[in-house]
Amino acid sequence: MTDVKRERLKTFMRGAGEVLKRCGAACVDALYPEEITCDVCLAELKTRGRYRVCAKCLDELPYVGDKICLNCGTPLSDESDYCNRCQNNESSFKLCRAPFEYRDLAMKMIYDLKFGGKKYVAETLAAFMTDTFLKEGMNADIVCFVPMTDKEVKKRGFNQAELLAIQIADRLNMPLLPALIKRKDTSEQKALNARDRAKNLEGAYECVLSQVKKRNILLVDDIFTTGATSNECAKALLKAGAREVSVLTAAVTKQKMSFEQDDRLVSNDKK
Repeated sequence: MTDVKRERLKTFMRGAGEVLKRCGAACVDALYPEEITCDVCLAELKTRGRYRVCAKCLDELPYVGDKICLNCGTPLSDESDYCNRCQNNESSFKLCRAPFEYRDLAMKMIYDLKFGGKKYVAETLAAFMTDTFLKEGMNADIVCFVPMTDKEVKKRGFNQAELLAIQIADRLNMPLLPALIKRKDTSEQKALNARDRAKNLEGAYECVLSQVKKRNILLVDDIFTTGATSNECAKALLKAGAREVSVLTAAVTKQKMSFEQDDRLVSNDKK
């Protein structure tokens, strides 16, 4: 076979592969069209509403109730105004709010977004988050998001906080600014207790854009757990001259214990 024929064959095979790839994607879209199925359970949707979620899942989603920490928005089990974390620690952000408690169907949606390849779920989560922003009377001039390192983005393929922020900025008709960078890779937060989470992220974020000066910033992320990530990002934004930082996440974990209790629990687990 001559070199010319060999190159023509390679070109043909590449084109055929691309056609097959597109056909496969089209088949998946036909079987599971994101426009007419529930993002949670994949049940067929009879009509398209504000959220791409069926009536059953809408009823079962773990919405955050009215009794929440006035600062971080975590659900409270008693009559306190603030959770243990916010009672004992000062936050750099003004407040944080989320539509869901991080459990059950909300946990499934976030897992599907981050690890299931269902990036379209970001659109539905962002719709709930935008409504929470408006319902809570939050104020912002610019939307930013919690960044990841290049290594982290390469591993996952995308930054879920950025996907959410793009949708939210569009819905609120606000500018989206990638003002923050993550300067170093850090240990996985889920393996750490509250105090170690804060120490792990210390100095990890930097604001590299001057447009945040004298502006109210809306910082977007997927989950609020101990507040370590939000706090460090808010510090970086305030250091760069931002007026104030509010945080909006898809879900918030329910705080059940203080830093000291959390430390004791971890210590006991190691024995």
